[in-house]
Amino acid sequence: MALTVDPNDYKNLIKKNVLFRYMSEEAFFAFLHGSELMEYEDGENIISQGDVSQFLYCLIKGSVAVSAQEKGNDFYIYNLEEGEIFGEAALFLTELRIASVKSSGASLIIRIHRENLIKFIGEYSQAGNRIFILVIYSLLKKLRTSTREITTVKKMYMQVKKMKAQMEKLLQEL
Repeated sequence: MALTVDPNDYKNLIKKNVLFRYMSEEAFFAFLHGSELMEYEDGENIISQGDVSQFLYCLIKGSVAVSAQEKGNDFYIYNLEEGEIFGEAALFLTELRIASVKSSGASLIIRIHRENLIKFIGEYSQAGNRIFILVIYSLLKKLRTSTREITTVKKMYMQVKKMKAQMEKLLQEL
């Protein structure tokens, strides 16, 4: 079961993360005050597909696996590593999560609720702007990965379609 831990015990580790590296001390502690630092064990659920959540997550230590379930089958999507953020859609949408996220080994994660993040941005606009830049970057990186995968699948589909047409032609000639 996930444990809430004292961020002061991990202050130096947290400050190495790009999300916090350039924050003033005041902004840093304000962010920590409005968020939760959670420890997860190997295989522990962080986000469950189908849940509604309004949290943004930042992976401080460890890694997580992202997967989705379709018709009873789990499909691995990708791993996220230290420093990456996830759950970005919850900042903008109140919809069901489309994937599950599980800890791969022990992990340390900061999560902040949408309302607390909005309050933080109102009080610390410079730090808030950096957070939004990182959120946009993270979303674009994931979009690029998805686009590459879709392109690869589309190319394979077209090759199979072409091979099938060639087979049909050969069979007709026999």
